[in-house]
Amino acid sequence: MESATQPYTVVPVMVGNLSPEKERQYGELFAHFLQHEGTFFVISSDFCHWGTRFRYTHYNPAHGEIFQSIENLDKEGMACIEAQSPEAFLKYQQEFCNTICGRHPIAVLLNILQVSPP
Repeated sequence: MESATQPYTVVPVMVGNLSPEKERQYGELFAHFLQHEGTFFVISSDFCHWGTRFRYTHYNPAHGEIFQSIENLDKEGMACIEAQSPEAFLKYQQEFCNTICGRHPIAVLLNILQVSPP
């Protein structure tokens, strides 16, 4: 049995440390690609990197043990992403400085969605 394959192109985009203004600009730049059927973006993150080697030890004892505090912190960030709000995600980052790996690509995607909602 023959399988039908669709050709596709993967365009890797490396995102470093961006200002909120640059995240918005790149969001606007990439937004038109989301309009094309069959286009998708892959944004990956493993969220908080916690510990002295990462220079990040935020801990809120009101949420329980350290792992519970980290889980709560990450869930707050995820809620901003689920709300598709670059403003809320920026405010969250400014408040907690969470070491979310992939925070800048996430912010770019949130800005893409502001220009080109799903």
